[in-house]
Amino acid sequence: MQRNSQKISNSANRRGIAVRRIGNLKILWLYYKLRTAGGVQYSAKINSRGPESGLAGCGNFMAKSKKILLVNPLENYSPRKYDMYPSGALVLMGTMAHNKGHSVKIVHQLTDGVDLTELGNILSVFKPDIVGITMNTFQTFHARKISELVKKTDKNILVVTGGPHPSALKLKIFEDFPCVDVAVIGEGEAAFMEIVEGGDLSVIPGICFNNKMNPQRPAAMNLDYIPLPNLNLVNFSRNKFTGAEPVGAYPTMYIMASRGCPFHCIYCNKSVWGNTVRFRRPELILEEIKWLHEKYGVKEIFFQDDTFNLNREWAEQVFNLIIANGLNRNIIYKTPFRVNEKLVDKKLLELAKKAGFWLIFYGVESGNQEMLDKMKKGITIREVKRAFELTHSVGLKTIASFIVGLPGETKKTIEDTFNLQRELKPYFTGSSPAIPFPDTEFEKIVIEKGHLLIYNHDEYCLDKFIVRTDDLSKTDLEYYRLDIPGKLRLSYLKWVLADSFKNPGNIIKRGKKFFNLLVNRPRK
Repeated sequence: MQRNSQKISNSANRRGIAVRRIGNLKILWLYYKLRTAGGVQYSAKINSRGPESGLAGCGNFMAKSKKILLVNPLENYSPRKYDMYPSGALVLMGTMAHNKGHSVKIVHQLTDGVDLTELGNILSVFKPDIVGITMNTFQTFHARKISELVKKTDKNILVVTGGPHPSALKLKIFEDFPCVDVAVIGEGEAAFMEIVEGGDLSVIPGICFNNKMNPQRPAAMNLDYIPLPNLNLVNFSRNKFTGAEPVGAYPTMYIMASRGCPFHCIYCNKSVWGNTVRFRRPELILEEIKWLHEKYGVKEIFFQDDTFNLNREWAEQVFNLIIANGLNRNIIYKTPFRVNEKLVDKKLLELAKKAGFWLIFYGVESGNQEMLDKMKKGITIREVKRAFELTHSVGLKTIASFIVGLPGETKKTIEDTFNLQRELKPYFTGSSPAIPFPDTEFEKIVIEKGHLLIYNHDEYCLDKFIVRTDDLSKTDLEYYRLDIPGKLRLSYLKWVLADSFKNPGNIIKRGKKFFNLLVNRPRK
């Protein structure tokens, strides 16, 4: 989703949750990612430019072994010091290109501490044939600077971008990014590999090139081709990638076991994965779990799917395979579930618990039923309460995420949300500003109403309101979102203390965050 994870995917775009003052921006990022992500094939459809560069007009990009530089740009105004996880898109495409004999280098600007000067040095030394830039809407400013730097270094380098933002804007991307040669639309790995392998850019499906949008590439229905991730390409370690908090064990890594979301929430951009849900074969998921644990020492796995419990039979097979192979002994797991009564019950939760799952993420979004209906969430408050009660009853911990500032939001609806937060007693909780991502119904609504306060994507930020509602100004929304009741602060303090005793190295880090939580209470 620019799901999901507002989903914190890869995902996608995938899918994020809690704000800095009741957790930190890592959780909010998670929520964004989750909102913006062979053999027996489970598939369901439920309810369901011309760049001024040395390459302009180029058709076939010469098939040969190539040098490929993949870059994950900084985010706008982000105070984070590290990436939670490696970019899933870059690791996937990097692994596939590496397996084909190409030379691949991956740079995470934030985690690797690479500014434009250092990136210029890398370009001069590595001399890539292709530079791939992944881009969500929070990365536009830095992605543009990178593309300009590449062309300034060598105008013959092919600049390719992909991700939720280009996928939503399509041909419009070239208006804002004149130094980009190719934009990959939707699922990017197949199109990117055709580019790398020397395909004719004028006909490759699923890309925009030379002021033309090529035919759409159908979503991959069989996901068996996804390779085991080569994390050596990103120098993976627990100190480099900190994980989506709360983290139960280190090192932590993620797996995407499915793609797509059949639901129609107004705030989600599903331009990458789409509405058709496709599930990876359980046996291949098991193989990836073993790979991550045995090769990289991973002890916690976050299943970064939109909704892990969407297909019960498939989910049970995954759980049972984990148990049968003893992968619930030294590895723990966490994942998003949906609260709908037909999707979650005690038996499924008990099986998840037995399989080593310790944390379930629920996107609740609001404590007001009218708001849930307006955002087309497709859940009820009763289902929310039931899901949390059942999850806690089997000994699983929960995260409850909420969004503040969607159309129809008032002081009362926000109060309803905070009251529900208290009642649910989640292990971790938080609220994020509603962000009108490109090509979403939410964006169309706020533009039509004149409620969009910022039109420049370079100013979009994960923790910043850029809209108002009929009843509430931007200042009102900021105040009410951060004026969290004391019980929620105490709940967070309880988690801080417990986690610190379990992981003493986190005491100083957590202490600073909780201090900020106490002193940064907004005043109106």
